[in-house]
Order: sequence, then structure tokens, then C-alpha cells
Amino acid sequence: MKLLNVDVVLNRKEDVQQTESEDGILKELDDKTTSYAILSHRWGTEVTYKEMIGLMKMEEQKRDEVRKHDSYQKIIECCEQAKKDGYKWLWIDACCIDKWSSAVGKE
Repeated sequence: MKLLNVDVVLNRKEDVQQTESEDGILKELDDKTTSYAILSHRWGTEVTYKEMIGLMKMEEQKRDEVRKHDSYQKIIECCEQAKKDGYKWLWIDACCIDKWSSAVGKE
């Protein structure tokens, strides 16, 4: 299961260029042995998996568009709450599942 690294997301909020690689924001972890918070919610215009991992590579205008989505702000707020609650990892259906390459997207 791919999980968001809460610290990387929050650091990225401050400085997009800080993230060292695509893998830094999402990591494949064992959901049976890893503690993580979950947010599953539909917001209309959602931040996708590809947008989440691609923020650092986007042109500034596109990156600003993504960051202005209400859903992006909810991701940041969820990460802040997860960190306060002692979680390092977070799962959000909209941006932790690559819907175009997984079986979920093919249904």
C-alpha cells in the first residue's frame, strides 16, 4: 500500500524543491505493520496521485493551481492533524492510488 509521508508533504508545502524524489512523498509500506491515519473523502476537484508525486516537476503556474485546490489544503490540514496525533504516514484514496495503472482505475 502506498502511503504519504506526512513530514515530506508538510515540508513540500513550504518548499516544493526540497523533496528529493517522487518516492519521497509516497512509499510502499506494509499496511499490516505500519501505523497510519486514513482520510477518505470526495471533494469535487481532487488532487490526484500523479499531481501529488509530480508537484516538484510541474511548471510554477500548474503547481500553484494544484496548491489552490480545496482538496490540497485539506491534505495539508490532514497531514498536520496526523502529525499532531503521532502518525508519520497517511493514506488518502484520491492521491495514494494511481487510478490509471491499478485495477481500481480499470473498473
